[in-house]
Amino acid sequence: MAGSLFEKLTLGQPGMGMSEDESIRHNLSRVLGTRQGAVQALPDYGLPDLNDLTLSRSELQNMLSSAIERLIIHYEPRLRNPQVAGLPMREESPFTLLFSIQAEKIRHDGRLEPWTWTVSVDAGKYRSRT
Repeated sequence: MAGSLFEKLTLGQPGMGMSEDESIRHNLSRVLGTRQGAVQALPDYGLPDLNDLTLSRSELQNMLSSAIERLIIHYEPRLRNPQVAGLPMREESPFTLLFSIQAEKIRHDGRLEPWTWTVSVDAGKYRSRT
């Protein structure tokens, strides 16, 4: 799932479409914004439902970090070696879990370059932070 055909056709053309980083973030936004089980053909697609879980904050961060890494490996082929880490809680939003995503993006010439993104999960809903 590397984006829509339109995204692939317009990638890199000035004034047309989005950058590759935007395309990666857009794809991951779809994956992380989907509740696991919502796509019949892909039962592992999306984040698990958090409403019925009785885990501590650290257990929840660990579970979601692993889930996000797994989703990147399976559904974003332009990234390699993802590492997802939970970030400290912010006082102004104590129910929001923050995650730092670090990976290597495969460039068009085959070389790898660092790629980072910060996302949050609040009340079971994913949000992009950058």
